[in-house]
Amino acid sequence: MPQISVIIPTKGRPDLLMRAVGSALGQTLSDLEVIVVVDGDDPETIVRLGSVADRRLNIIVNQTSLGAPMARNVGARSAVGRWLAFLDDDDEWSLKKLEKQLSLVRSDDINVIVTCLTQVVTPFGQSVRPRKIYDNSMAFSEWLFDRRTLAGGEGFIQTSSLVMSKSLFDKFQFRPGAAVHDDWDLLLRATSVGVKIITAPESLVRCYIEEQRATVTGSYKLEQSLEWAKASKGTITPRAYSGFCLTVAAQRARMRGRIDDFIRLLWLACWYGAPTAMQLLIYFGIWLLPVSVRRKIGRFAVARQS
Repeated sequence: MPQISVIIPTKGRPDLLMRAVGSALGQTLSDLEVIVVVDGDDPETIVRLGSVADRRLNIIVNQTSLGAPMARNVGARSAVGRWLAFLDDDDEWSLKKLEKQLSLVRSDDINVIVTCLTQVVTPFGQSVRPRKIYDNSMAFSEWLFDRRTLAGGEGFIQTSSLVMSKSLFDKFQFRPGAAVHDDWDLLLRATSVGVKIITAPESLVRCYIEEQRATVTGSYKLEQSLEWAKASKGTITPRAYSGFCLTVAAQRARMRGRIDDFIRLLWLACWYGAPTAMQLLIYFGIWLLPVSVRRKIGRFAVARQS
């Protein structure tokens, strides 16, 4: 029985997938299995996976596409490791990621989730996030959504950094109604009942975002994002809710450029949330300033904090 099972959902991106699979099979912690869940009809990906001569690789093919969250659940159900780790097919790991993360917990620490710093790679540059490690002293939702500086990136966490016991995952899993923010949703539900988060203070994941390519999850709509936030109010504080509307959802809304979105998000944040001066400043900046100017301000703010 392997110590840890790695779950990778994929669809239609064989080149990226092979990079991810290689970074998982190449881990210094070799007592593992890698479960790739091919989410629907994808013969090219299956052929490419068939060329991998490693018995630790297991392939599951969904007859119909379920989306990334449910595909991860399918992989987790077949996993036999005591621990689970999740990896998106377009990300990759440092070769010591699992070794370093599991060194932070005892084998009986089943009520913790282990994460790490992430090197975020975009067409516009790279940065290491989060800039502030979560220490369990505040509401997780506020750490995640309540931006307190112009720089941003204080709260950042994503699927490819997560490690948890299989028994803990079985209690929460990824919810079908949270497909737009499935990793945040699981973490919010877990931390709301006392699960602790431990973070390895090293960049052990490379996450590629803001690239124009298809994803397993697919692009989400603003309405889906707001519905998720509304349904998650039990795990999101008012201050975090307003932060979500004025910073996270605002960036999606700004891409559409509709004045009714501007009014609606501001109303939701003020009526149901507890907006701060910084949240409002960021919100108006998102709507009034060009993207290039906002990036310059962000870089300047980061440099001031360094």
